[in-house]
Amino acid sequence: MPADVARELLMLGILRRAPLSAYDVDRAVRGHAPLYRGLKRGNVYHALARLAEARVLTQRTAKATRGPLATKTIYRLSAPGERHFHALLRAVLTDLQSTDTALEIAYVLLGQLPRDEALRLVTERRDVLAQHEGRLHRLFDDMVERGGSASIGAGHALHRARAEQRFLADTVKLLANPRWEPAWITDDGPISAAARKL
Repeated sequence: MPADVARELLMLGILRRAPLSAYDVDRAVRGHAPLYRGLKRGNVYHALARLAEARVLTQRTAKATRGPLATKTIYRLSAPGERHFHALLRAVLTDLQSTDTALEIAYVLLGQLPRDEALRLVTERRDVLAQHEGRLHRLFDDMVERGGSASIGAGHALHRARAEQRFLADTVKLLANPRWEPAWITDDGPISAAARKL
């Protein structure tokens, strides 16, 4: 998975909420950077142009209210972009090599999906991780008898998988519980609202 997948997923998640200029998307990405420590800053303007060229985004021109140019480009998710967003979100959640940053962004963006779809994706990650944990057990079953560093490395991998399994089990229970009211809404206000500042 490309290194900038977390940034792309975040940009698409931002543009699912409202059409925005490149400047506004860049401000929102920069505003999230302190939260997602592994988020690559990169050139948001270039990335948006690339996504528009790939027809993931549509673009239109609007009158600029500030800056040296008379017009600005407004980006919006296209129908293929919506499919790309869902595919990218699923890819991040089911890839065991996804970075922590990409996973954190994906978990936050689950709130933009219908609850049953979010539950399906979390359950899918849980199942993929359970298979991985089984492989780790088969590979490292005798880890205590191995050298110290092999035992430590294998122990870390197993404990990390177990910890995430507990998290996923708790998350599946929450999503499946009809009495849990997470205020599951697709638009919870402007991405750059003062209340979101870190």
